[in-house]
Amino acid sequence: MRTPNRIIHILDDFAMGGVTRALKNFEHPDLAKIAAHGVVDIRDGAIRATSPQDVAVIHFTANWKKLGWLLDLRLRGGFSRIILIEHSYTQGYENSEVRPKRRFRQMLRFAYGLVDAVVAVSEAQRAWILQQKLARPANVVAIPQSRCCSELLEMAPSLRDRGPLKIGAFGRFHKQKGFDLLIEAMAQVPPEVAEVKLAGAGPDEAQLRNLAAGLPNVEIMEAFTSPTAFLGDVDIVAIPSRWEAFGLVGTEARAAGRPVLAARVDGLIDQTDESSFAHEPNDVAGIVAGIYEAASATDLMQRGREVQAKAAGEYACMIAQWHNLLDGASA
Repeated sequence: MRTPNRIIHILDDFAMGGVTRALKNFEHPDLAKIAAHGVVDIRDGAIRATSPQDVAVIHFTANWKKLGWLLDLRLRGGFSRIILIEHSYTQGYENSEVRPKRRFRQMLRFAYGLVDAVVAVSEAQRAWILQQKLARPANVVAIPQSRCCSELLEMAPSLRDRGPLKIGAFGRFHKQKGFDLLIEAMAQVPPEVAEVKLAGAGPDEAQLRNLAAGLPNVEIMEAFTSPTAFLGDVDIVAIPSRWEAFGLVGTEARAAGRPVLAARVDGLIDQTDESSFAHEPNDVAGIVAGIYEAASATDLMQRGREVQAKAAGEYACMIAQWHNLLDGASA
């Protein structure tokens, strides 16, 4: 079995976000020692291997315009294998954003057919890819996303025993994240039952601030660099996304011992269990019910310990799965 000489990570957007954060995982010593890792921008022109053993890892989102670029990489790139990480598309995304679905699925079949492996970042995403027959089952592997959360794993679960439930929510202020739904739900929840701290930035900030105007139990805050202090001041974390390939917010919340109140959609399904609180996507009434359930729960500390214990092993598992995939990528 031959290991690659170089592993080339190909992006088209270097803005801070889930993709660039995921890229940092490949700096882990167990992955760095497999081969030299490099990062290139598809906008810089044709990308070519320098050795027949080189491997390309695609991080950008496929679309019709990029199919020609993918075809060129397949036919002329000279890579031993091409691996595409599906950071974006999910069943929730398709349900919310795609019309018509048939054309969208055909594009994905073309794109996935031009690579050797498709990495789904959650089990739910892989199930959707296979259900829609977007790629051959043998070519699709699920490697649930994670990140090193050592600083969060040292936190103690919330000690809440009285007063309003403190709900945290953070991320990009965009339709995808469903923060408008959370604020609408909070309009139906008295301040003595629960309060929300919402941190972030993005194109929907003005809309969210307008929705929150007049609600004494909703505070909108600026985005932060590290979630440690923010998570230390909340009891649970709400993730009301309309779609979410995986959701690193869930990883961080659980690592900090904070149960999540999350939509049953895409990768968030992987992160909700009996220790969590869940609701259907786009369901304001469901969010309200979940808030009341969490506010009346007498076992938040125990739930926090349980989600933290589960989160503790996820990063090492992800690194091991990527090691197995990359170490034999040129076999």
